[in-house]
Amino acid sequence: MRVPVAPFRVAPDEYVRHGDWIAAYSGYTGPLPSEVDHWDYQAEFSVTAHIWLDRLSILKACRLDLLSQLTLVVLVRSDTTRIERAVAVVPVPDVHVFDGQIECQLDSSELGGRLTLETLLTTSRPEPMDLLAPDQVGSILWRASSSTLLEGTGAQFPTDSSDFGVSHPQDINAGWILEIDLSELDALFMASARLTLNSGIEAVKRMMEGSDDSEASRLRSVLRWDVMRLMVMLALSNDEIVHSDFDAEATSVAGVLRNVLSTVWPTDSPTTIRNWWRTDPSRIEARIQQRSGLFDAR
Repeated sequence: MRVPVAPFRVAPDEYVRHGDWIAAYSGYTGPLPSEVDHWDYQAEFSVTAHIWLDRLSILKACRLDLLSQLTLVVLVRSDTTRIERAVAVVPVPDVHVFDGQIECQLDSSELGGRLTLETLLTTSRPEPMDLLAPDQVGSILWRASSSTLLEGTGAQFPTDSSDFGVSHPQDINAGWILEIDLSELDALFMASARLTLNSGIEAVKRMMEGSDDSEASRLRSVLRWDVMRLMVMLALSNDEIVHSDFDAEATSVAGVLRNVLSTVWPTDSPTTIRNWWRTDPSRIEARIQQRSGLFDAR
């Protein structure tokens, strides 16, 4: 593991205290979990955190004049959508100790997969007192990061909902429809796939709202299984996907579907898996049930 080393003095950790991120989304308000079991890309999503810093001690430790100005910046990154941008810029007031809140409103439609929030303490107007002091605007004096895995329905593709009685009357009792466009395998997966949940079914609606009742929890398990199963079948039915190489950073339709095969069968080649699919399909079905956690006791 590489540890970045700054070519200037930085702030000791003892002078900065960063509280846990508190998230608010889909009716939930509480600590940002390590995994979000149900993710809706249309939901409002905000995070707040308490931060305390000893500004004068930081300036002294970094050999910066008291006239120097500091700024807190929060960056958000999503490994699926590949976005990275500042979602909060907070100038640190000219006080001895800063004790306040950072609030960030995130655009859920841009997020998926691994979400990382990184807080940076930077120089906005450095006044260096010696050669080891930071002298550039934007020099990072301190940083901390937190992440969460946006799982469930929105981890790999956008999700929306509609009452199938209106939008899909021929499938009025279906729980969901997953559509993945295979016409352009090099296209961005996030732009080519969509999961639509049937809000006309009460149990599905409760699942969307984040309910933990037994029926909603069961539906989440079935949804994970059904999505994984369809993605495996699409991958195995396409020669180009089967013969492509694994790429952990892939974001294309072909790359994401190829990676699903490695998620379910990490030690087996796609050609071997397809042979099993053709000659022993029950073996494929059993592994998908196992890897999706369909019957996990929770």
